[in-house]
Amino acid sequence: MVFKIFLIVFSLYAIARARRQYHRREASWYWAVVWSFMWLFVIAVALMPQVTDVVANAVGVGRGADLFVYLAVIFLLYATYRSMVHQQKMSEDITELVRKIAVDRPERS
Repeated sequence: MVFKIFLIVFSLYAIARARRQYHRREASWYWAVVWSFMWLFVIAVALMPQVTDVVANAVGVGRGADLFVYLAVIFLLYATYRSMVHQQKMSEDITELVRKIAVDRPERS
């Protein structure tokens, strides 16, 4: 019961934080909504954990908790990949920008 309360309180905090980041323009509307729905899903699972067992059995996984862990690992791997691609693109863009600035403003010694 304590863990369930912790999950709900933390999820509500995360939703409030996503909303605050959107209002401060630190996150886009799209990502604020995506993360808010994800945390609402966590609250729903905390309140009705038996539903995850039904879904897990339907897809061939033994328990709902196992399904949740599998999905979380897949999500984290995908997020890591997307972050890596984004970082690589940003690095290439910065390199190109620095080269253009160097050509436009050569140092005079």
